[in-house]
Amino acid sequence: MNSYKKLAAVLTALCMTAGFTACSGDDNADAPITEAITTTGVTVEINTETLSPEQEEQVADLADSLTGELENKTIKWMSFYDPWHPTGYGNSKPVSVELFEKKYGGEIEYYTTTWANQFNDLSTYILGGEGIDFFPAPEAVPKCALDKMTQSYDQYIDWNNPLWQSVKNINDQFMLGDNHYLMVTQIKEGYVVYYNRQTIEANGFDDPYELYKNGEWTLEKFKEMLMEYVDTEADQYGLDGWFNCTPLYLASGVPSISLEDGKVKNNLSDPTFERAMLYQSELYKNGLMLDLSLFNWTPQLQFMGEGKELFYIGGLYEIESDPEIWTRNFGEVEDVFFVPVPRDEKADKYYYNAEIDCYNLCSGAQNPEGVARFMECLIAATGDENAKKISDEKYRNDYGWTDEMIEMKYEVLRLTQENPVRDVYGGLNSDLSSVIGDSFNQPLKGGDWYSIRESVSGVIDTQLVDVNAQIEALG
Repeated sequence: MNSYKKLAAVLTALCMTAGFTACSGDDNADAPITEAITTTGVTVEINTETLSPEQEEQVADLADSLTGELENKTIKWMSFYDPWHPTGYGNSKPVSVELFEKKYGGEIEYYTTTWANQFNDLSTYILGGEGIDFFPAPEAVPKCALDKMTQSYDQYIDWNNPLWQSVKNINDQFMLGDNHYLMVTQIKEGYVVYYNRQTIEANGFDDPYELYKNGEWTLEKFKEMLMEYVDTEADQYGLDGWFNCTPLYLASGVPSISLEDGKVKNNLSDPTFERAMLYQSELYKNGLMLDLSLFNWTPQLQFMGEGKELFYIGGLYEIESDPEIWTRNFGEVEDVFFVPVPRDEKADKYYYNAEIDCYNLCSGAQNPEGVARFMECLIAATGDENAKKISDEKYRNDYGWTDEMIEMKYEVLRLTQENPVRDVYGGLNSDLSSVIGDSFNQPLKGGDWYSIRESVSGVIDTQLVDVNAQIEALG
């Protein structure tokens, strides 16, 4: 499942638990664009900032290290979520926004949409000349570039700037032909495995954290623990979540579709990818994955707090909120922990699913220079040690994290940055990405991987020839 669906799931959960007024449910997926979508002004409740005088000074010093000025100080952001304006649910203003405001007098104007309507809305705004500047989504590459909804940002930034040099390698991985379309500001921590320590102890298991420290946290150990734990008659369920598939197969180091030398490549017949899919088929056939069809297709995170669920794979955003929210599902703060996705012991490295902060410069943007400067604020906030300390304090104070959680967050980040792997199939056209996504899901429902691959490979290869021809035409 792609990044948009992940975020949509998170916002849906917030809608349910906290009455998040900006949320839009999937029941409006096919609705026409309404005044609510075309209206720019979205009222949000800004949190009272809690930066100490020392932290204010640190932000000011970091702002002084940035260069340039902006005549046009407003940039227009379109998305179904808005991380730049805190909403009062344990979130606080990012350091990057503090920098943008302090250095450039910058302002981010929010255009709301829904997950299902975002590309249609963006197309409507572009055709109407609204001048939307940027929107998120790694899945925009290559399709939005080929559909002329996004443009290369190379002319607006200086690759010799140390800030851009620090992220050039990851940006180069998403080039189309000779140009950069996806603005990657950082590699983030990939998905993690959540667990409740009380459940681990009650079942006589070794703590996954200790297994990880000892180099024993592997896919086979992960499966072994699930096999020992699962007992549906006793209401003991194994692996929960919507997003298990991708982090587990990327541990092999091979994505289904990759970008290589600016072109897309089909890896479904790669022996390593095949092995990764067969592993997941075994998890399903042995009943180790929670059957979401029995629960209205909704993850049952409260089972973890109730001691009825062993593992859940998800992003750190699951616990980046007021602890009163996330402890309702996972359990008491002292019992909740997470570790990296297990290592594939048959791979040559500890490959990790790469989550990335990335953005797209829209065609017809009214302020591309402003977007470029804000991207530099994002990069600076990520790399600065003082900014990291401020961020760590926000995790402690706003999210209720322990020092051990923060340390593990950095450990997961280290793994992700050392050997990042990302699949780009979600960036193909919707018909083709659906064919590939369905091919993943079928083995997890008892289907035969070899037959499934045989039935889709020809179609995929044919269409990728056309995609690569279009990429070549971009120049």
